Amino acid sequence: MSAEEYQQKLRVIVEQAWDGEIRWPEIEAWVHNFTGESCSAEDEQRLALLMLTRFMYFSKGLVRQMLKAVYRDQIESPIKQRIRRNCGNTRDFDLVQRLYSDELASTRFIGVGNPAESGAHLLYYFRQVNYLKKDLFSDVTSAFVPVADPTGRIIYKQREAQVARYVFFDDLVGSGTQATEYLKPYIKLIRENSPGVELRFVSLFATTSGLEKLSASDFFGKDVTTLFELDDTYKAFGQESRYFNAPPDWFSLDALKNMCSLYGDKLNPSIPLGYKDGQLLLGFSHNTPDNVPPVFWNEGRTVPWRPIFVRYDKKY
Repeated sequence: MSAEEYQQKLRVIVEQAWDGEIRWPEIEAWVHNFTGESCSAEDEQRLALLMLTRFMYFSKGLVRQMLKAVYRDQIESPIKQRIRRNCGNTRDFDLVQRLYSDELASTRFIGVGNPAESGAHLLYYFRQVNYLKKDLFSDVTSAFVPVADPTGRIIYKQREAQVARYVFFDDLVGSGTQATEYLKPYIKLIRENSPGVELRFVSLFATTSGLEKLSASDFFGKDVTTLFELDDTYKAFGQESRYFNAPPDWFSLDALKNMCSLYGDKLNPSIPLGYKDGQLLLGFSHNTPDNVPPVFWNEGRTVPWRPIFVRYDKKY
């Protein structure tokens, strides 16, 4: 396909898959970032257009549908199935619903990170689309209070003794490093003081390696679920990359990787292909993960660059 043909394909993707949230002038401006540093400008721009057609962008509407699905598949259905089994496989719908309402009342949903981060931000829409009461939502510091035990050691005590389940939520688990650094100290102390409380982790997306970290026996164990698991085939430049299974004759994966590495090294030298070498081609309407190569999201603060998918960096 020529560059013009890829442009036509992208116009269809923008309108039908991305819900028109990315405008054509933004695409043109992004493509013109590639000026011939690794090969000719024409070849770079054709590679960029091809790569963009493979990018998985999730619009506001699609994210809301996923939030419905994660609640239905990861929270509601498993609990109702257990209730039915415990009631002798009853078909009494009203009974199951009453018992589920009791279970839900003793559940709290907590976003990973502070209230300004994406996990907590998405819980606002999670509550809306699933018609949940706002008192079912909290954050770590509101749900638990640090207190000193008789020896003076700090432990975390539940603020609401009737809560039997805490569900920690995030949009994407990439390397698993950030979730581990933020949550693991809390989880350890919570388990010590409240061993009978159920602690679960759910996400929209998670890499296989990230899931393995969260599933450690001293972390969430078996109580980790995700809507979509991203194995190594979701690494854009890996030899098993699913993004470029049937490429055109002119395409070279090495050339594409070299181009993204070269520009990425200028934009974000510590993460030229994404945080922890993430290589993901995935973004949301509310933000773009740093596991994605910075050629997609860098705002050109150090060198001139026009992003196609904006990333709102955390400021610590």
